[in-house]
Order: sequence, then structure tokens, then C-alpha cells
Amino acid sequence: MDWYDRGVAAHRRSQPPAAQASVVDGVAWASDLIRLEIALWDRVDRRLRGSHELPLAFFEGLLFISRAPGASMRVGDLARELRVTVGGTSKLIDRIQRAGLIARQPDPDDRRASRVVLTTAGKRRLTAAVKTYEAEVASVLGAVLGPEEQQQMGDYIARLLTWVDQGEAR
Repeated sequence: MDWYDRGVAAHRRSQPPAAQASVVDGVAWASDLIRLEIALWDRVDRRLRGSHELPLAFFEGLLFISRAPGASMRVGDLARELRVTVGGTSKLIDRIQRAGLIARQPDPDDRRASRVVLTTAGKRRLTAAVKTYEAEVASVLGAVLGPEEQQQMGDYIARLLTWVDQGEAR
């Protein structure tokens, strides 16, 4: 716990119960959320690498491609889904392709572009890794939150992401 976290925790403890419930410290809340994301990323990444030799960054790319219409995507579309730059996504795609988990195919709608698809090895690795991913996340969420709370948290996250996406389109 760093100086900021100690200060926020001390401030929260100093507030009367009613004030604690009604005042939201946006910086502390967002900081907590970011730290939770990092902790989850590290745990899941460690499990996927150990069990499947698959970094979480590869898993995320494979998952989005597999769920896309036709199970293929353009690099730019994948970049938007991953919320990273096209350049960063292109480098990621190159690494996943070198691992033999995806292949590039010509885009039938645009001869200048290509689409990425999972190879047979990519499909197999993703299928096995999904179970590991789910088990790791369940071990964290299930230890703290009940099923209704997990659903509610998922709903909140979906609403926030939808709002962010709509704001980017404005």
C-alpha cells in the first residue's frame, strides 16, 4: 500500500458511515479498478502460460477472432476490440502468426486488406485455454462475490464499456 492508498483508506475510515456510503472518490475507485484488472491479468496470464504456453495477450486476440462473424477479422477491427493501436495489434498478430495459431487470408471485400483466422492449432489451444481462464477468474470472483453479485458487476462493466464506446463514436 503506497502513500496515496494509505491516505484514501484513512480518509474513508474518518468519515461517518453515511458519508462513506454516499461519497464516491472517483480517483480511488478508478485506481482500485485498474489495480484489480492488473492483478487479474497477471493471475490469468501466469495460468495460461503455465498450462498452455499461451500469453494472455495471444488468448485475447484468439478469442475476439473466434467470436467475430465468419471467425475472421481485419487487424483494425481487432485493434478496436482490444482497445489498442493498429500498430500494436499488427505486431501482436505477427507474433501469434509466428506461433502458428493464426493465418492471414485475403479479404474478399477488399483486395488491399487481409483478414486473420485461427488455424487448427489456434482453435485447439483456445478451446483448452478458455477452461483454464474461466477457472482462474472463478477462483477469484467466487471467493468474494456470489452469483448475483458477479452478474451485477458484469452488467455494470458492460454499461460502462457501452457508454465509453458510444462516447468514442460521438
